[in-house]
Amino acid sequence: MKETRRGFEAEAVRRLLDDASIPVENHSGKGEDLSNRTGAEEQEGSLPGSSTPKTGGLSCVTAPNLEESNPVVDDRLLQDCPGDFIPSEESIPEDDGPSTPETETKAWFREAEQEVNETQHRGKNLTAREQIRTPDKQEEIIYHLIVSVKAPQTVKAIQAVAHRLTQDSSILFLQNGMGIVDEVNEKLFPDEKYRPTYVVGVVSHGLYSKGPFSIVHAGEGTVALGVLPRMPMGESIQIEALNQLSPSARYLMRTMTRTAVFVAVGFSPTDLLQQQFDKLAVNCIINPLTAIFDCKNGALLYNFYFTRVIRLLLAEISLVIKSLPELKNVPNVNMRFDTLRLERMAISIANTTAENYSSMVQDIRSGRLTEIDYINGYIVKRGEEMGIHCVMNYMLMHMVKGKNKNTFQEKADLLPLIGQRS
Repeated sequence: MKETRRGFEAEAVRRLLDDASIPVENHSGKGEDLSNRTGAEEQEGSLPGSSTPKTGGLSCVTAPNLEESNPVVDDRLLQDCPGDFIPSEESIPEDDGPSTPETETKAWFREAEQEVNETQHRGKNLTAREQIRTPDKQEEIIYHLIVSVKAPQTVKAIQAVAHRLTQDSSILFLQNGMGIVDEVNEKLFPDEKYRPTYVVGVVSHGLYSKGPFSIVHAGEGTVALGVLPRMPMGESIQIEALNQLSPSARYLMRTMTRTAVFVAVGFSPTDLLQQQFDKLAVNCIINPLTAIFDCKNGALLYNFYFTRVIRLLLAEISLVIKSLPELKNVPNVNMRFDTLRLERMAISIANTTAENYSSMVQDIRSGRLTEIDYINGYIVKRGEEMGIHCVMNYMLMHMVKGKNKNTFQEKADLLPLIGQRS
């Protein structure tokens, strides 16, 4: 009976090992009963690629050999196991029990596969910061990083190289919209001590893309640059922020301003912030309106009905900007962000770029995600923080999102029939 049992065991184990997709190696060379393992030993030996070796010093996956299914406990096994290993009587299967070598081996492989799947899918519920991996020894630190992707793609783009950024690094943001830096801090660099230095640029050059790695410089402009301080801005922090720049930020600012084609100029943090709000106010008018009506910028000119809409939008935008706490002690804020001045500035830019299509029109036509959450959405968000309800901007934001979704579904041929989709 013993010879017949051993032959059956050998055939069952050999058949299961032949079907396994991972290489299996037994390094113990001694008889071991799988059911005699304690919980800690099962966790160490059941996960493929485990880094906890046995007495041989090897790191590999252990599989039961021909003698491991033998229910007899070998004294030599006790010497190889770390710590005190005392098998209980319940863990020793009896010869006449329902358990067979084939079912035990299948259970062993099933448990190992389950633990591997749990390990592989464990990172899906992690935050963006927890998914940043540790840099390899061959990977160098990135000291200067220029980000020019669309605002919704910023966190994902930086996350891919965040493990190579340190407090000595500098990141230059050349993008439309506002609120991007706050999102990066929240999701990638919450600890101010290890946060890179941020440089923000306001670009007025006319550019558009013809395809991947193909950019057309349509009009001359300037680039306003400024280094964001690590602490909230105020009257006393502006000069100190400029005097305490990291070497990488100094090099990046000096290189950009000395490159003639960029026409780049450096500004203090407060001056740059005001220029950001100037551009934001213009983008809140031209981008969403041209996107909804799918027209050129010049179509907004000399139209009484468009003018009424523009003035209603600017009334909310002007009120929010003038109420911001970061501009509280800045002189002439009420005059600079007056509704009449913002309207003249938006009309002037629409007239200068009358034959151009805004970036939001191009995004909707291409089925890409727009930056509306960082343009009109930023005004709505900051207004809610101060108790200001920006209903016009809120409505315009959702109109753009609705058209963006509808265009995307049309391009993907996913327009639902009645009753298929809500």
